[in-house]
Amino acid sequence: MLLGTGCTIPSSKSMVPSSQVGQLQTTEVGTIVKVRDVAIEGRRSTLGQYGGAVIGGAAARPSGGISSTGGALGVAVASVAGAIVGESVEEYATRKNAQEITVQLKDGNIVTIVQPAPPNFMAGDVVEIIHGPGGARVKMYLEGAGVPAK
Repeated sequence: MLLGTGCTIPSSKSMVPSSQVGQLQTTEVGTIVKVRDVAIEGRRSTLGQYGGAVIGGAAARPSGGISSTGGALGVAVASVAGAIVGESVEEYATRKNAQEITVQLKDGNIVTIVQPAPPNFMAGDVVEIIHGPGGARVKMYLEGAGVPAK
């Protein structure tokens, strides 16, 4: 079950999306003006549908087998209901906590980025926005870490 939900092993290092590896990126410094907790929608695949359909159908199937049209219809209805529930359970189980982070850049522009949490940012934090072809991410600004102040 855990393999099917796409769980990951925590790392003590900062994780970088594979789409950003080897890509030229731009870094801008700014101050967080607003943070809102959100959730990133989970995965919906046929795994949840099929699993739910099988469980629903098996639960509705009489122990002596299906001997009537009504029994077959009951198994079919339970299978469809199981598929719907299975898909919903999969989506819920694969949701990720995230933050919608609004940052005022040093040039006055305001940008908003949604990214998985943690880290958990707060209004007033000085951050770097790293963006390029693979997307954007927010990280804490470390004074003197090679990013010139504007």
